[in-house]
Amino acid sequence: MSFATTATLNAFATSVVLAVLQLVTFVVFAPFLAATMRRTKALLQSRRGPGLLQPYRDLIKWWGKLPLESNASGPVSRYAPAVVLGAFLTAALLVPFATSRAPLIGWGDMLVVVGLFAAARFALALAALDAGSAFGGMGSSRDVAISALAEPGLVLALAGAAIAANSSDLGVISAFGVSQGAGLLGPAHILAGAAFALIVVAETGHYPVDNPDTHLELTMVHEGMLIEASGRSLATLIFASELKLVVLAAVFAAVFFPFGSATEIAAGPIAFGLLAGLGKMLVVGQALALLDGSIAKFKLLRVPDLLGLASLLALTGLAMQMLLP
Repeated sequence: MSFATTATLNAFATSVVLAVLQLVTFVVFAPFLAATMRRTKALLQSRRGPGLLQPYRDLIKWWGKLPLESNASGPVSRYAPAVVLGAFLTAALLVPFATSRAPLIGWGDMLVVVGLFAAARFALALAALDAGSAFGGMGSSRDVAISALAEPGLVLALAGAAIAANSSDLGVISAFGVSQGAGLLGPAHILAGAAFALIVVAETGHYPVDNPDTHLELTMVHEGMLIEASGRSLATLIFASELKLVVLAAVFAAVFFPFGSATEIAAGPIAFGLLAGLGKMLVVGQALALLDGSIAKFKLLRVPDLLGLASLLALTGLAMQMLLP
């Protein structure tokens, strides 16, 4: 066996191990992150709140029931949950987490990740419309409108980091950030990170854009798209939304705060990078929970102002990155 063949096999084995490790970590940790956020919000409201294992119990309970479909539902409602979950699982493997390289290195860059998020949103909106419910149509129209305003800011925020690293690959961006150290935290980088943080709030449906715990017909956005789902379909969509937050938190950590990620493939650095990555996700989750418990929800017509601010911050950071030394 030649040296080139051995190197190729070793690289393939490394990718497989990293992919399995990262996928298992994300799948197991996503409901736990949602549980910690609920517990924090309950404490802010002087309540005891649900236990940390409650999201797992809910998913198991829903998965054990067959979905009930309306007479207007078709194949879209039946298969859309699997498409949504598959898109987020694929995106999870394109984001560096424990190391500064993504498990599926070379398979897609930041634009592919953004495209997978858009594809998941499109499938979920189609499923909500396919059920024939007025609430599903209302929720999908609002979600698509919000995403149309959020995606430019998302791309612009990531573009500034890509220009600094001379690559759109998230692994290269993460490795560049680790090599820069504290010098990475310049004004352009901070502005882009703030813009991305605002986009995360909108994408995950938290205050002041949306209330993740409401079922009031006139205010719900994301929950309106799930109102016709039940049984295994509901379990799949709820888990997909929990996984979406984990993936967005991983992107935020990899691009804007990559410190702690392993730069070499060894057990010790990978273990440390894994713990550091989980800690960053917990910080993001607790920040969102504190936001939910401390501010009021915006009126729907004020949401464009917030997302416009995110795009402006990202565009300013991008201009500074391109024009300033």
